[in-house]
Amino acid sequence: MRPYILSSNVQGDMVKAVIELKEAFTAGGFQLLGEYSPDADRHVIVVTNDYLRRLAAEEASALFSVPQRISITRFEGRLQIAYTNPDYQKYAFRIKGDLEPVRVQLKNILGEQETFGSSRGLTAAILSGYRYSYGMEQFDDFLYLCRFGSQSRALKVIEEGLRSGRGGVNVVFRTEIPGSAVSLFGVALKEGAGSDQAVIDAVDIQPLKHTPRFPYTLVVRKGEIFALHPRFALPLDFPDLERTGRYSFTGLIKVLGAIEESLHSLLSDR
Repeated sequence: MRPYILSSNVQGDMVKAVIELKEAFTAGGFQLLGEYSPDADRHVIVVTNDYLRRLAAEEASALFSVPQRISITRFEGRLQIAYTNPDYQKYAFRIKGDLEPVRVQLKNILGEQETFGSSRGLTAAILSGYRYSYGMEQFDDFLYLCRFGSQSRALKVIEEGLRSGRGGVNVVFRTEIPGSAVSLFGVALKEGAGSDQAVIDAVDIQPLKHTPRFPYTLVVRKGEIFALHPRFALPLDFPDLERTGRYSFTGLIKVLGAIEESLHSLLSDR
């Protein structure tokens, strides 16, 4: 399995493509959560639906699959339209429930040319216990940013941080999980050595771009605020990373540390 699915790679107008995609998803049973542009040649649309929210209410592992990401990337005169692969997420996030209905919905709206993001792909067994290297974080080794005495206090602090743009962190979306004390925030990192642009420059070098990996998801649950650990999430999104070299995990180390710092900074003035 590979992390992304290519819908199309053709010439076209980016603004028109974004408008048409949003209309198609609204008509196709999804709700638009948010959108943003990591750079001038990339745009990400984030959607969800009631099925994904219900699954997350039943199974905490599914929280990170609630936001499904669709990207439009302008590269060498063409527009790449791509989206996150629910099959890949099911095993990487250890989801017991069925994501096939989501994949079918996405395919009906967008089509599917090929999966991409890894030359050989990863098996279900590897994904279920994925870590980039021995001793590194797995799926449930979350990056805990803060713990508060109540959900309301946690939400107040994160909302204040996002309004002020602390750490160069900007909100892209917020959504709630029905029947549970859980809120999800999608955030863009716009400044510093851990910015979205820094990630793009460090490792997104292949012809088919990994734009659907943005934005980051923060979970606020029972007063705790946490995210997938960057040392798990980035290699998962770029599974062919070499150990050393210019475009490698070694070259990404400073970026990973800076991402942690930016996310912690979001909550630092509390």
